[in-house]
Amino acid sequence: MQVAKVTISEGAHAAAGRGDRPQLAIVGPIVEAAARVLMQMCGQPVAKGKIHRLRSSAVRGEVNAIIAVTGGIAGLVIYSMSRETACAIAGAMMEEEVTELDSIAQSAIAELANIITGQAGMALERAKIQNDMSPPMLLVGSNVAFTTFNLTRLVVPLVLPSGEFLIDMGIKET
Repeated sequence: MQVAKVTISEGAHAAAGRGDRPQLAIVGPIVEAAARVLMQMCGQPVAKGKIHRLRSSAVRGEVNAIIAVTGGIAGLVIYSMSRETACAIAGAMMEEEVTELDSIAQSAIAELANIITGQAGMALERAKIQNDMSPPMLLVGSNVAFTTFNLTRLVVPLVLPSGEFLIDMGIKET
């Protein structure tokens, strides 16, 4: 089953000034890893939402796991979600109801991001794309902004019954 696969057409439209293959080769493994890990860890179906580009310093989510990427590619990958979605995902992972994003729930979200990042990094290496990804840094709060130095970011929403899990990628080949 191929879930949340980025099509060549979507990759081409989303890539600013780049060919289809390089963008798809970078984005595809990250999206596939996230969809697979979310299904495994949460036991919920995952669908791909509408892919779009973003040139802004703001992120939409209240819970953001930020990963720095270096090597053959460079930039940031951000997993973003609402506080409610983060609680639902953490609850599914821990098999108990989570109503507050306390330190244990935050740890679950950080671990989810770490697993996704590890699997994405291995998939990129198998595709012969050298990469080194930092451990996720979790930022919790509203109105979070950071600078991507005018790098257009590609946002791939993964839709779960519990809400949207956004994969926000500001990555370029080096």
